[in-house]
Amino acid sequence: MKLTPRENVRRLLDGGSPLWSPFSLDIGAMPGCTEPILRRFREATGSDDPAAYFDADWRLFSLPCRFGGDDPAALHGEVEPGTWFDEWGIGHWAGGLEGSLERHYPPLASAGGVGQIESLPSPRIDTTADRSVVERFHEAGYPVFGYAGSIYEWSWWLRGMEQFLMDLVSEPAIAEAVLRKVEAHTTQLALATAETGVDVLCFYDDAGMQRGMQLAPALWRAFVKPAWRRVLDAVRTRFPELRFFFHCCGKIDAIVPDIVDLGFHVLHPVQPECMDFGAVYGRFGRRLVLAATLSAQRTFPFGSAEDVRREVRRLADVVAEDRRTVFMPSNRIQPETPWENVVAFADECRRLRETRS
Repeated sequence: MKLTPRENVRRLLDGGSPLWSPFSLDIGAMPGCTEPILRRFREATGSDDPAAYFDADWRLFSLPCRFGGDDPAALHGEVEPGTWFDEWGIGHWAGGLEGSLERHYPPLASAGGVGQIESLPSPRIDTTADRSVVERFHEAGYPVFGYAGSIYEWSWWLRGMEQFLMDLVSEPAIAEAVLRKVEAHTTQLALATAETGVDVLCFYDDAGMQRGMQLAPALWRAFVKPAWRRVLDAVRTRFPELRFFFHCCGKIDAIVPDIVDLGFHVLHPVQPECMDFGAVYGRFGRRLVLAATLSAQRTFPFGSAEDVRREVRRLADVVAEDRRTVFMPSNRIQPETPWENVVAFADECRRLRETRS
């Protein structure tokens, strides 16, 4: 049987066993190569597109968003030189190390009431982007993954982590106002992205640390989970064929059943430093596609090329003949990663694919 990558991914996301386990260097809809790695890729290959060069199993298309006001810097006092501002007006500073982030500047850190939160401009979505790109990818046989937003992570970026976590307990009205604002934009972005014809909407919402959750699971269920349900229900009502990818780093085993319950189709990364892929797969692998990930903080940067190949094979043995996984880095490939490790990952994933397709 011959399947296109799009048909193969769809079979997997619809609950079946794919002909081969798909792979990508990207993190859902986010480019997986940090800028230093991308420069190394260009130097080594003469190409500008890692997905096409390595023949990964999906392609990316996302709608640009920009700050909804006039000047995001006006939301802040003094910031470090080189700070850049995202669509929410949140400041990000890399600390002089390319490919990393050292500090966030939350625009709602000093907000004293719901009114101040509601007055923050919401991002503007550029719906004029050329969506014929999606059609061309489909014609070539590839599924398309599109970026669709966040809930908890954007909320604490807006308010500051310590303040937002305190709000959840001591000022729930403030926390709810931030969450509602974020939820409204995520819903709009998800629906606008769905209208472009992508196959998978990708959401990002880190809630874990390496030893446990950033917030109590009960708080996550009380505040964050209902917002996610409303977002996904809004999309499902209009676009029942869409599938959902959820990125959530850290030790989050306490809420994996909730992620299943919400109806996400893919969970990334099942972070190797925090959770055992085999154990999580044994419990949830038939109800949720669990990304088989190589550590972006250990194996990729500090292992050998053979270590990378060996880890891909080990993960393939876990899913065995079901092949119900996608192979990916656990996060963006960090600047110190040897180029030969990137090549080894793609080569080994392709080798596994060729034995099936």
